[in-house]
Amino acid sequence: MTLAEALEPLYRAYLRRLDEMAARLPPEAVLTERSTRGEDGRLALGEGGLPLRFDVADARDGHTWEVHGARADAPAAAQVQVGRVEVRLHAGNWEELPLVCAFDGEPLPEDAEELADLLRGFTILAWYGGFAAARPSRGTPGADRWSGRAHGMRVELRENELWAVFDLGTCPPAGVQALCEALSGYAEERVPLAWIRIGGLPPAREASG
Repeated sequence: MTLAEALEPLYRAYLRRLDEMAARLPPEAVLTERSTRGEDGRLALGEGGLPLRFDVADARDGHTWEVHGARADAPAAAQVQVGRVEVRLHAGNWEELPLVCAFDGEPLPEDAEELADLLRGFTILAWYGGFAAARPSRGTPGADRWSGRAHGMRVELRENELWAVFDLGTCPPAGVQALCEALSGYAEERVPLAWIRIGGLPPAREASG
């Protein structure tokens, strides 16, 4: 099983939540995955520095909604090997999905920053639709309203672990597969990674839980 296949249940569960949210509005009022601009005409930025992209908005009054799963969705496998890296899979939500890269020891600052740049670069590419063509066919009414784009990411170093928390939006699992293949390349060319974990609780919720 590929990593993309193992993550498919999380992706499809998120899309179901989006479909349900959009169905609450009249079809002519539904706006999906739109960015927003301030009074100065500039794109409003989110926490990770990328422009904000809302899940669903009402064209009549501009009200916006963000999907959040009530419980974590289980992946189709517990572990997948991607190149040189072991990827451990935990239950999680596509719209707030941690990806943790564990170094063998405390990393040099430049190695950690290079890894963070790789994660940011993936998110920028996915935000602009770099993986949209890999969206699986669904056959669900209104499925073509979703853009296949990521929504945002935040990243932090926690001792010997680099944590990224992705709002993957409607970016398909093939995008995460490509990211982990690049992380395998990082582990080969830069410094080894002990493992990668996808899923589980984001840092803030982990600390409060």
